[in-house]
Amino acid sequence: MSFSQQVKLELVRQPQKNRCCSRAELTAFMLLRGYLTIRSREYILSVGVEHTALARYLFRLLKAVGTGSPEVSKKQIQRLGLRRYQVQVAGWGKIDALLHTLGLKSSTLPRRLSRGPSLVPPQRCCRRAFIRGAFLAGGSLNTPTGSGYHLEINCGSRDDAALLQSCLKELSISASYRCRRGSYYLYLKKAETIADFLRVIGADSALLQLESVRVIRSMRNQVNRLVNCDTANLEKVVASAQQQLLLLERLERCYGLKNLPPPLREIAMMRRRYPEASLRELGRLCEPPLSKSAVNHRFRRLAALEREERRATGQNL
Repeated sequence: MSFSQQVKLELVRQPQKNRCCSRAELTAFMLLRGYLTIRSREYILSVGVEHTALARYLFRLLKAVGTGSPEVSKKQIQRLGLRRYQVQVAGWGKIDALLHTLGLKSSTLPRRLSRGPSLVPPQRCCRRAFIRGAFLAGGSLNTPTGSGYHLEINCGSRDDAALLQSCLKELSISASYRCRRGSYYLYLKKAETIADFLRVIGADSALLQLESVRVIRSMRNQVNRLVNCDTANLEKVVASAQQQLLLLERLERCYGLKNLPPPLREIAMMRRRYPEASLRELGRLCEPPLSKSAVNHRFRRLAALEREERRATGQNL
């Protein structure tokens, strides 16, 4: 079972909402997946879904808004090896009453559902139900443990995508939409925004799973950053120590470490004795202890002394 199916199964198992919320959720279902046909001179309003649980849930929503007893049929798509279920309302009287109740009745085109900004419910609870119905009808969500976060809803038309976008905006969720293969998809990419979306539709278990993955990823990324930082610092310490050891070798040939002033001779002996120590660690080993800047200053004096000796002897720098 995919993660999208888990989320939808969690949603349909929740207790029945208020009648106004059921109406808003059913409106989104009909808007994105409902279509009118005429068969044997009779109007039929059909909604196609992928799972038995979703078909039963849609059946309950239709009964909750007073449609009577709709029909449920199963359709096998042989080419793809998939099963789809159709929930149907037959008879223009029932369909007309249902579309009027949902605000989807078109005055100009009887075989087309009406669309408009007025479909966005005024109450917050109904807006959440509207978004929940849209996700159940055409939503999908990547597995949180995958490579990235991606939630999308197949809205079909641009008008429906814009309508759903405005409803999400009322709930303080920013979404975008784009056209892909002739259909418009509303999508969310950021983990925080997807978490807010799951919170809005009431998918608490999916939200906890997503947040758990986010925490693990955040900790893993932080550990990787710290390890990379420590590795880079260690490489810098080793490279600096190698340069200083080469400096001491050249200085011994042209000047002699025994001839160095006591402070410079001390730091030179410390570096040879502890070739992998950092400047701060070398400073702590000196008597009295030195700061990192003081140790660095002594190495700069050694480098300057080595350059002077090479100039004096006529060697190339």
